[in-house]
Amino acid sequence: MNTQSKILAGLLAGCLCLTKAQADERRFTYTYEPETMPQGATEFEQWVTLRTQRTKAVGQDNFNQWELRQAWEYGVSDRYTVELYLNEASESYRDPATGGDISTFSFRGVSLENRYLVFNPAEHAVGLALYLEPRYSGEEAEMEQKIILGQRYGEWKWAFNLTHATEWSENFHKTEGEIEASFGIARDLKSTAPTL
Repeated sequence: MNTQSKILAGLLAGCLCLTKAQADERRFTYTYEPETMPQGATEFEQWVTLRTQRTKAVGQDNFNQWELRQAWEYGVSDRYTVELYLNEASESYRDPATGGDISTFSFRGVSLENRYLVFNPAEHAVGLALYLEPRYSGEEAEMEQKIILGQRYGEWKWAFNLTHATEWSENFHKTEGEIEASFGIARDLKSTAPTL
C-alpha cells in the first residue's frame, strides 16, 4: 500500500469513528452562513481537499494533490469571529516524459479569517456578514473578501456568498483576481432534541 493510500485509509477510518464531528449548525461546506460564533466560544477544524485526475496529456500522470488546513476559530464578540489557519499541501504525480515519480510537501502559509455580523438573521429579514481573509506564505499572498447573506425559514435555510479574491504569486511579480458566487439551500428533515 503506497503512502497516499495509507493517508486516505486513515482519514476514512477516522471519519467512521467519529460520533459527532460538528460543534455548530452549519448546513453548507463551501458557502458561508452569516451567523458568527458566540463570544468566548472556540472550535478547531481540519479541512482536507483532494485534487486529482490530471493525466499525461498535461504532463502529470496519476496526479494527486492534498490540501490540508488546520483552523482555530474564536468568538471575539457575539458579532465578530476570527479564525487562524495553517495551510499545507502534498502533491505527487508521475512525469510521463521521464517516468519518474515526483512528490512534494509544502507549507502554504497562514491565513486569518475575519467575519463580522452586520445584520443578525434572527432580528432582520435577511442576515448579512462581511468577511476578510488575508493569507501570507513568504513568496505569495492572497486577500479574499465576501459578502455573506442568508436566512432561516422554519426547517429551510439558505445562504448566498459573493466573493472577490486577489492573489500575488511568483515573489509578488504576478497578480491574479477572481470573482465568484455560491449559493446553498437546505431543509432539516428531522428535528432533534438537545442532549444533556
